[in-house]
Amino acid sequence: MARKLAACPHCKGKMNCTRSGGRSCKKCLSASGRSVHEWGVVRCSYCGGTGKVWEETEDAPAEPAEAPAATAKTSEPPAEA
Repeated sequence: MARKLAACPHCKGKMNCTRSGGRSCKKCLSASGRSVHEWGVVRCSYCGGTGKVWEETEDAPAEPAEAPAATAKTSEPPAEA
């Protein structure tokens, strides 16, 4: 599994939470220490205000390399000199 940085799905990369109609959601408000009844915009608590989160990606399976033509002739005995 490889990881890469992707835009935060909660704030969509804007770094501030504005999920509840232009104000921050209850989780982000409470994570910042504010009351959930306050009207305000605070940094996103999901990405920590960076706008990016680590995302797990699936690695593509490695395809086996084709055998060279010289090694494919193993059924013949070596020529005697």
